[in-house]
Amino acid sequence: MKDQQSQLLKREVNRFLKANPKIDHFEILATDVCGHFFGKRYPIDKLLTFADEGLALPAAMFLLSTIGEPLEDLYYGIEDGDPDGHFYLVPGSLSVNDWGNQPRAQMIASTCAAEQPSFFEPRYVLQNVLQAFAARNWRPMVAFELEFYLFDGERDAQDMLQIVRNPKTGREDSATVLSTTRISDFEAVIDDIIHACQQQNIDTGAISSELGPGQFEINFNHHADVLRAADETCLFKRIVVEVAKKHAMGASFMAKPLLESAGNGLHMHISVVDDKGRNIFAGANKAHARLFHAIGGLLATMPASMSFWAPSVNSYRRYRGGVSCAPVSLTWGNENRTVAFRIPLAKQGAWRVENRVPGADANPYLAMAVTLAGMLHGIDNKLDPGKATEQAVVGRGENLPLDMRSALSSTRSNKALADIMGADFIELYCKHRSNETNLFENHINSREYDWYL
Repeated sequence: MKDQQSQLLKREVNRFLKANPKIDHFEILATDVCGHFFGKRYPIDKLLTFADEGLALPAAMFLLSTIGEPLEDLYYGIEDGDPDGHFYLVPGSLSVNDWGNQPRAQMIASTCAAEQPSFFEPRYVLQNVLQAFAARNWRPMVAFELEFYLFDGERDAQDMLQIVRNPKTGREDSATVLSTTRISDFEAVIDDIIHACQQQNIDTGAISSELGPGQFEINFNHHADVLRAADETCLFKRIVVEVAKKHAMGASFMAKPLLESAGNGLHMHISVVDDKGRNIFAGANKAHARLFHAIGGLLATMPASMSFWAPSVNSYRRYRGGVSCAPVSLTWGNENRTVAFRIPLAKQGAWRVENRVPGADANPYLAMAVTLAGMLHGIDNKLDPGKATEQAVVGRGENLPLDMRSALSSTRSNKALADIMGADFIELYCKHRSNETNLFENHINSREYDWYL
């Protein structure tokens, strides 16, 4: 890591230590392929040393399964002897969490600044895609939108989720969309979530109640630092889960936790500016052709991108099972929330595209990386998206993979994504998700006995 960045980190740490003299421990957080944090807790006197020198953690931790276990036949972490990677603290990520029995510091760590970064670190994959934009003197501007469910803290007798009870009435929550009453009734937990976001320097926007019982959405503002935006999205997921525990609730970002209720989406708004800060999607009085080319690229790579936007067996229930509001068709349109890629109303020429396909269970770094890769592919090759869809889309796209194995097959065979995101990473990612799918399916559940015994 460069000396200048090390000096900035040390100044950041010294300011923090001076302002928080009673904090005695800090946590290191890094994000794996599944989008989950791993790390360690250290005494606070180690923080300055790590700011200067970095720290060592096993590099193969990035490849753990969803339940935090090693997967077989990935080479890394097994055949390679499980070596350490060199991690560095990420400037600007030092903050406080206070959901435990005492406040603690936390900081994100990454191999991105190392001499030999881990090619399968999700943060590094996104950084590489951003460098492809930088080579063209372009910089994406992004905003994430995340939906989540709150549930009762206890499961029922069949070990199934229970609808959360309204903290003020004691009754099960009802699915009233955009209800200010629901926000008010759940204000204790929502206010604590917002407070934790403020502690961690996460700027939040609109708060809304959504289509499912116990389902809410808290938006983030547009961000010029895409890596930081993805960092914040991962931190936000952790905040919601930990704060919910304090209120005797559970929280879930599963794509489809309740089959007969709406799923959880991860919507992404993306514009791109040049080195003078001008939106490259804005024409004189209308959208520039680049915006439509970007959408053409998203449509062309959509089948191959599905394994990143829907990375688990449960993810595809959001598109296929029960109540579904998730767009899953090769479509785009203006101000049409039923299409996959929407052009929202552009105020003062602020043209952008919204990707409405990913589920909230997607890894934010990888979901954004594959979206940007598709857009870049479309712009570079001037791909035509075809006609905009003006009517509501009913049903699913016939040519889209809507199960994990089909999605991975599409990902493996797509050269455009491999060229931009790295062929080695694409191959390892597909093997990782395939091996976990095998592990998940190699389990007998009670329904098999009910049906086939």
